[in-house]
Amino acid sequence: MIELVVKYLEGNGKGIITTADAAALGVSPAVLRSMLRAGLLVRIARGVYVSAAQFNPPEDSPLRSDRFKLAKHRHLLRLDALLRQYGKKVAASHQSALVVWDLPFNMRALERLHVARTTPGGTLRRFDDFTIHTCSLDDVITLHEERRVVVPSLAVIGQALTVGLLPAVDAADAAIVAGLTTKAELEKMLTRMRHTPQLAVARQAVRLADGLAESPGETRLRLILVELGITFIAQHWVHIEGTTIHYRVDFYLPDLGVILEYDGQVKYGQAAQRRDNVPGEGGTGADAGRTALVNEKAREDDLRREGFGVGRVTSQNLTPHGVKFIVASARQQAQPRALHRPAEPPAWLRQ
Repeated sequence: MIELVVKYLEGNGKGIITTADAAALGVSPAVLRSMLRAGLLVRIARGVYVSAAQFNPPEDSPLRSDRFKLAKHRHLLRLDALLRQYGKKVAASHQSALVVWDLPFNMRALERLHVARTTPGGTLRRFDDFTIHTCSLDDVITLHEERRVVVPSLAVIGQALTVGLLPAVDAADAAIVAGLTTKAELEKMLTRMRHTPQLAVARQAVRLADGLAESPGETRLRLILVELGITFIAQHWVHIEGTTIHYRVDFYLPDLGVILEYDGQVKYGQAAQRRDNVPGEGGTGADAGRTALVNEKAREDDLRREGFGVGRVTSQNLTPHGVKFIVASARQQAQPRALHRPAEPPAWLRQ
């Protein structure tokens, strides 16, 4: 019987088996319990299990080298098990929905699964590892990659309600960049949810989202600049005098003549690549990495020759104190001609 279950898990079960699935195979719940004790299964909820081999991939699996990918893999496997167990009664919601939509998630809150009822009524139910939320809104459930899930705008607001402001702004920026929602749609969803308790954080998150940031680091840098009271323009175009070169910089501080760039490897999707002179250029592999470093150095030299003070922010100094110090240092380099420079986008963007 165990061999039959293992074969099912590796095939049609896609790593998941319920007691109903087992019954259809002629396997009793006692067999599943024995496999659970033997470490062959992981219990997700009452009557539903996942393959321990898939939940804990081997040490040589690529998932093992990236804790974020491993956490996402495990979350989706557990979520799929829950969706199969409850059928059409629930859909992925809150942070679980963000994982489905491939939007930024909060690692510390990833242990808990979130689903929402697909029909009005019922009550919120909180179990050890998952929560079933109520949902009274129409037309907010859809299918994405064969999973029932709430629409991205509702998922973002759910993130604000359950995890907090910063993760919600991360998710909102990423969703807008990916074309999954718009700021107008987020505002409309807030209006539809106006009677929801504790909506203030979600309102603030939507207000702070702008869809211009290309990475979580840029989103957080923008929020730090807001906190410090520093005037800035995001994604500002600079023309290098006497050339046909135009650079789009992360943040321009017009009152100080300073440009801030965020150096990070994680982008909101891979579509949000930096574009300077021409759209869509890029490369792959080590050669592309070396080329990128050379281009970034040339870019920084060009900007300094234009009189700008240039500061680079990384994840290590992405704090109010760290950013304040970098701005102060870059300000000392800035020349008067770098103050209040209007945007000068390239011709292809003006067409």
